[in-house]
Amino acid sequence: MRVRSVLVFLVLGAHLAIAQSVAVGVLGGIRATDDVSGTLNPESPRYIVGPKVELRLPLHLSLEVDALYRDIGFTGYSQSCCSSSITRGRDTSWEFPIQVKYHFPSVARLHPFVGIGYDPRVVSGHDTVFGTMENLQTGAISGVSGQNNLSYPGTHGLVVSGGVEFGSRHFSFSPELRYVLWNAPFLNEDLGYGYRYTSPQNELFVMLGFALR
Repeated sequence: MRVRSVLVFLVLGAHLAIAQSVAVGVLGGIRATDDVSGTLNPESPRYIVGPKVELRLPLHLSLEVDALYRDIGFTGYSQSCCSSSITRGRDTSWEFPIQVKYHFPSVARLHPFVGIGYDPRVVSGHDTVFGTMENLQTGAISGVSGQNNLSYPGTHGLVVSGGVEFGSRHFSFSPELRYVLWNAPFLNEDLGYGYRYTSPQNELFVMLGFALR
């Protein structure tokens, strides 16, 4: 019985230690750099938001995994000798950054940290086209409309962050700056007639995280 009691105590202690080393919360912020560029009108909201999980490790290290959502949008206009159209794109982006973070000794109850990691991204959505077209033989003008579902090639980036953490034993706030260098723009389209757009490869975000332990 005594051995069994010791084993139960050890198992419960291990579970408690693991629970105290894991923080679960949310992370949100705004993009501080440019939107999609080109000849189209950018209409993307600046926000980015999603859940996060952070596991404390030895040697002042931790491992953070996020799932961040944001919307991307644009509108473009094109015109030729016999047609004119409006293209409106609406996309959603999911990013899953994985960072290793180093936590410095506290300064005035603030805990500075830096992080570096890998950020895969998946983007999908649709564009809607509507306009008019003239029949060159008869001169008749007809309406044109349609919607296309889009799925872009996956991209990934290098993510670097830095900030401070403060709070109590059971919850914390963590404002930070986060920079992402993407391997390629996931948006890189040429619509013809001089109309094109591309997404940025360098992005900077101002973020705020909240977590419970």
